[in-house]
Amino acid sequence: MTVGEIIYNRRKALGLTFEEVGKYVGVGKSTVKKWESGLIANMRQDKIILLSEILQINPVSLITGEIILTVPEVPSDYIKKYSALDSEDRATVDGLIDTLLSKEKYIKKPDQNVG
Repeated sequence: MTVGEIIYNRRKALGLTFEEVGKYVGVGKSTVKKWESGLIANMRQDKIILLSEILQINPVSLITGEIILTVPEVPSDYIKKYSALDSEDRATVDGLIDTLLSKEKYIKKPDQNVG
């Protein structure tokens, strides 16, 4: 599978538009189209990282053409909402998630039955 096919397939699977991906990565929709078509084969490292985040794949996939998922699929409406936020508001959301995950009910406890 080509890198362009990976980008296209993941974008479609997550229900993302060219505009949404471009906005998240910091490029125009025409650049995303060119990545998918293979007209731009070499991406900058910072763009690879951001693109892999929104597509929920390992950055290596965008270099090798081998799909490696990095996180469980997040509903695309969450991604769209998060993508619309500026960096300050994203930091607020990230902080809230960290706070929630630090609650005792989310902290994995060691297995007490190991003996």
